[in-house]
Amino acid sequence: MGYRNYNDRIGGINHWLFAQDEYKHLISRPFRGAEYDNVINGSGIVKGEQKYPKGYQEMLIPELKKRADFFKEISALKSINPEDSKVLTVLVGDKDDPAVAASRSYVGMKSKTTKQAGLSSMMEEFPSTVTTAEMYEKLKGWNNDKTISILMFQLPFGGAAGKSIDTTALCNRIALEKDGDGLNQTTLGLMSLGAERYYDCCTPSGMVDLSSVYLVREKGAKLRPDGIASFAGLEVLVAGRSNIVGEPLFNLLKRFDATTLGPLHTRTGTGGTSDKETQRRIYIELSKRADIVYGCMGFHPYKVHDDTEYFFNSEMIKEGALVIDASTSFRKDGMKPYGDVDPAARSKAAAFTLETGGVGPATVTKLVHQGWRGMLYQNIDNVRQALTDNKAVVVSTFTKLLASYAGASEADAQANAEALCDRAINSDSHPVHAVDALEAILPELMK
Repeated sequence: MGYRNYNDRIGGINHWLFAQDEYKHLISRPFRGAEYDNVINGSGIVKGEQKYPKGYQEMLIPELKKRADFFKEISALKSINPEDSKVLTVLVGDKDDPAVAASRSYVGMKSKTTKQAGLSSMMEEFPSTVTTAEMYEKLKGWNNDKTISILMFQLPFGGAAGKSIDTTALCNRIALEKDGDGLNQTTLGLMSLGAERYYDCCTPSGMVDLSSVYLVREKGAKLRPDGIASFAGLEVLVAGRSNIVGEPLFNLLKRFDATTLGPLHTRTGTGGTSDKETQRRIYIELSKRADIVYGCMGFHPYKVHDDTEYFFNSEMIKEGALVIDASTSFRKDGMKPYGDVDPAARSKAAAFTLETGGVGPATVTKLVHQGWRGMLYQNIDNVRQALTDNKAVVVSTFTKLLASYAGASEADAQANAEALCDRAINSDSHPVHAVDALEAILPELMK
């Protein structure tokens, strides 16, 4: 069979990330008094002496800073000052409102990580008395402010604003090129269709990245030209169907050739029946098949089993499965986090994320990375000029990626690579292709 042209996205940063020897997917790490040797490390940040291989966040964030500093070495990008690019978070709620206490902590974490990547962090805070009209007027200004690379509303809003403001309608007014958290329903729709888009939702995108490096390193999966592992032949289960995690994750996985089970939810059933016993049976039947389990139900405790308050117990996890658990719920003491998967089930998994240091840091890192990409979208003419000036590097890089994925010779992939390079440079094409291409060639330019 001859070489088949590839026409989807190509490039990005993952080809660099997954090739780094320092980025080891499985690590030995203590957590709550127990020692684990098959943890998927989303953070990699350890207080004091570095004892464990670097994780997703600790690899990507310093690399983004290095790349931002390198802009001054590229003539077409010299005018871009990353420190002038702002990642804006909008927080609505009174300071004494416990409903937004967790949001404040999360905003602080995002702010710190944003600055480490070379960008500026900006927060706009409003009392719970703010009106819909006032928020619309503010949003109009933020959408038109070229110094803001991405903007997001920290949901839910607190107090009266949380009841009076239609946040879905508000988020649908976010400019698509600044919708770094995937809150605009148009972004969600494009993502579900696999269409050209500026961004993906941060949490599901981070979960796919954590899965991808495991599949590439441990299972020998092919790395697609867009920097995501091929999930072909794998049965994957998504538990949860929220608009910004479960549902987009399910659709993303389909686009990457996975055989998708679920998504499971609180109304799962069969034959028109969704009583608790029927639900439990279906939950177990599907989860025991899954090569990869994604937990994103998002609440705790669950009332599925008599012997555990977790959603997934040991009976439900297939021997050797990969477990990516995005849920982090807290009891009334607010101290101990809980995921979807019972810790007792971990012994059956080939690898898993912990309640802290797994998906959470990956989500924050993905958000900051999208802020970094947003800066490039705001300067897309400069990006395209940089690609034009380095066209030979773009074609060479694309040729290698395409040939590797297709198992073909570089001569077979050459014409396809040239066509994709021309698409990235073309001002009529979606800006995502130019930004992906720049991310792909920066390691070569920085040598």
